[in-house]
Amino acid sequence: MAWETIKISTDAESLALGISALPAERFPTVLDSSGVGHLGSHLLIAGVDPIQRIEIQNDAAAVLNTLAEIESSGLAAIFTLSYDFGDAITSRSGKGRQQTGEPFFSVSLFDSLILHDYRNGTTKIAGQDSSALGTASTVATLGVERDVRSPAALPWTSNFSRSEYLSSVENIKEFIRRGDTYQANLTQQISVTMDANDSPSGIFARLRKQHPAPFAAFIQRDSSTVVSASPERFFSIADGIITASPIKGTRRRGRTAAEDDRLKAELLSSAKDRAENTMIVDLLRNDFGRVCEFGSVRVEKLCDLEEHPTLFHLVSTISGELRGNIGLMDVISAVFPCGSITGAPRSEQWRLLTRSNRTREAFRWAPSVTIFLPVSSGFRTHAPILAWRSEQW
Repeated sequence: MAWETIKISTDAESLALGISALPAERFPTVLDSSGVGHLGSHLLIAGVDPIQRIEIQNDAAAVLNTLAEIESSGLAAIFTLSYDFGDAITSRSGKGRQQTGEPFFSVSLFDSLILHDYRNGTTKIAGQDSSALGTASTVATLGVERDVRSPAALPWTSNFSRSEYLSSVENIKEFIRRGDTYQANLTQQISVTMDANDSPSGIFARLRKQHPAPFAAFIQRDSSTVVSASPERFFSIADGIITASPIKGTRRRGRTAAEDDRLKAELLSSAKDRAENTMIVDLLRNDFGRVCEFGSVRVEKLCDLEEHPTLFHLVSTISGELRGNIGLMDVISAVFPCGSITGAPRSEQWRLLTRSNRTREAFRWAPSVTIFLPVSSGFRTHAPILAWRSEQW
């Protein structure tokens, strides 16, 4: 069924804050480039009142089959994939060692979406038949609280003690010396008990104001909310071309222009950071080779410096031409979980990391976010930084 568009008058802030503040039972969803022009990001995409919700626990085959069905549904899909799911497909068992309750797969299927273009300030609603009109009426009644204040600092806890963390670092060094791995991402889970008056939409609003990110997200799921302020796009597909842009190498922004210049030069000359980035580029080239035409995979950029409002990153870009019979299910099977998150080589590194319950828990609270848009035959993914569960606030 064809999608039609309706132009409306509103602004990005009203959409982002208004949609995210809607009641949870309407499953509000916002993917926001936040006005940060990075890797071509220039849209805010929002959905509300999905026509179908699906969550799958601990069954990788069911996830892959559902992904195949989504491609032919004619609907837009915004979904999360957990690292429990990555564990299952990496181990080839089809089952993960699930500890957190994080769903393998959670998707909202929409027959209309709101699209705001930061480049020209225009907003339109794309949808099937009357669904676009219904979404337009929702936008017209949005109420927005624009006074986004920062709360007092709250205590936090890690699932590592200092001694445990240092011991894990030494274990990884030994793995590298033995040749079991050559890059590891040791991750800890930071937990905060939020104030009773706070909310996921409040967190999202503050992140959007204080740390605008090109791949931000607010996603209401059945019993949890994902809030993201991610600088990294894992991969995108458009017109049969798959592109990945891994980040490895980071420095904070300076307080002055001179300090900015010093930190940029330090990052660009860092052998360690360039080595980490190049390792992930090689991993993704190999992944793309599983689904792309022979000889089409190439490195377009290697260790380019990217500036963000609060950080400098080294970003590389890899692309390839997908083979004609490759679908969404095949791509995710080939490239997930994201190598810049796990380390490399991915399968062995994932096995080593998930030996530790603490590291496994940290990964599994951070799902990857994906959008599939039938109207453009493309989909994009990025990795969020925060998962909010209602039972913890």
